Amino acid sequence: MGEEVKETQMEWPPSKAFLIAFMPLLLLLATIPKLYTIYERRQIRKEPAFAAGTISRFETGQTRYRKRVYRVEVRYLINGKSFTEKCRAFHSLTEWQLHSLLEKQLPVIYEKDDPSNGVVLSTEEQFGHFGFTFPDSLIWTRQYFY
Repeated sequence: MGEEVKETQMEWPPSKAFLIAFMPLLLLLATIPKLYTIYERRQIRKEPAFAAGTISRFETGQTRYRKRVYRVEVRYLINGKSFTEKCRAFHSLTEWQLHSLLEKQLPVIYEKDDPSNGVVLSTEEQFGHFGFTFPDSLIWTRQYFY
């Protein structure tokens, strides 16, 4: 009358068990760069300073999702010392458009006590991160940067 129900214990293959055991560590390692970026931006917000940066060159980065990635290098001077930050440009820009950006100026916000910690303000989103309104004088950047 009484049927015995056998419980079967499911065994994980060693590779899956290893992966599951280290998943929290992998997630933490994946978030460290983003957490560091957040930390750097908070430092800038504490004591911000501004400089005019000049686009000095562009790099053609690796291809992502079949699209070329461009990085535009912006140099700025603080107390006679040169610093460099980068921002992303649209993948669809032509070589001529990229070359036309050379020597254009963009604002850079940086940490007053550490000028190497800076961000190029080339988009409305970047201005918003720091609580500033995007100026009309930079509307031209919409066609180049994201």
